Amino acid sequence: MNTYYGTTGADQAHNSRNLGIGHSMGGLMIRDVDRLNGSGDKNFGGYITVTTPNYGAPISNSLIDGSVESAAENACNKLADGPLAQLFSLPWGIVSNLATNVLCDKFIDNDLVQNLQGTPVTNADLRVGSPTINAINNYTNNNNPNIPRISIWAEENSPVHWRMFSSAVYNNDMTLVNKVNSARGIYQGFNTYNTALGIACAVGGFWNPFCWGASGLYFYRASQWRKGRNWIDDSENIWSSLIKTTRREPQTYWVNVWVPCAYPPGIELDDVLPRLAPDPDCGEWVWKQRTRYISVNYPSDGLLPQYTQELQGIPWGNRYKVNGANHLEVRNMSAGSVDETKDVFDDIFDRIPGDFFRTN
Repeated sequence: MNTYYGTTGADQAHNSRNLGIGHSMGGLMIRDVDRLNGSGDKNFGGYITVTTPNYGAPISNSLIDGSVESAAENACNKLADGPLAQLFSLPWGIVSNLATNVLCDKFIDNDLVQNLQGTPVTNADLRVGSPTINAINNYTNNNNPNIPRISIWAEENSPVHWRMFSSAVYNNDMTLVNKVNSARGIYQGFNTYNTALGIACAVGGFWNPFCWGASGLYFYRASQWRKGRNWIDDSENIWSSLIKTTRREPQTYWVNVWVPCAYPPGIELDDVLPRLAPDPDCGEWVWKQRTRYISVNYPSDGLLPQYTQELQGIPWGNRYKVNGANHLEVRNMSAGSVDETKDVFDDIFDRIPGDFFRTN
């Protein structure tokens, strides 16, 4: 890269028609090459970033502060509690493999996420608020604000985490989803099975007191299997908190409340009027506004939220969305029924005559 785009590189490196296209960290590299070059020459006349952490990768912050490691440990513990309480190893390869090799070792384990994000040094540069990220954005804003730019961002379908990691492990975004659904069925099945035995023993204890002791064991086992089931159900929210796609925002709503007549008098009348006993039959129904906080998820490609993929300060017509794609899948969707990525690039390269990005 330094050889080709440096000051001693080939002349074509400084052609004003050069178009740079970069996926993920490659998009940051393309944006940063002119700043690092330090020359007045521009290596690219324009560029396209594809699911790039333009304003930092929140997952890097979670890796650095230990949140990912804690989440992985929590996942392994809750998934293991049910089988351990049952006092035998699960015979189904799908679950034993899922629990030991996929969820614990690959789902949110540092190794797999690190493979997606790079080295620990890279994480320091990629974190939201890092000097490197700020320098890249400041350089563009101050030195090259009018360069033609397009950002392509992707939004994966739920469950975003299973789909993205399925693409990483199996090169197919549904394989892991199906395995997880099967595993959840097993966890729920053992929860139901042990709960039913616990109830049966609790009732049978009236005739056989020993059964009461067994019912406690069955209820305990059921609770341990529920931990795994509940973790699977909540895992997308857990992952969303790690990649920072969850935000809390206020929501106002109205409620119909009963306002009694006999409120105590105000402070200024305390010494004049006696306090009246409340009359439960006197009052009226009125509408009152209340505020509650709800959790909302930003769209994401399973790894990066929309708000960091999408470049700011560019025309709305220069922002393109790839539907149903995760961070890895967006690179090649040809195996699907519709190649959304190809369609987006076809639209870009077929823009109006005279547009920088038109190639046809």
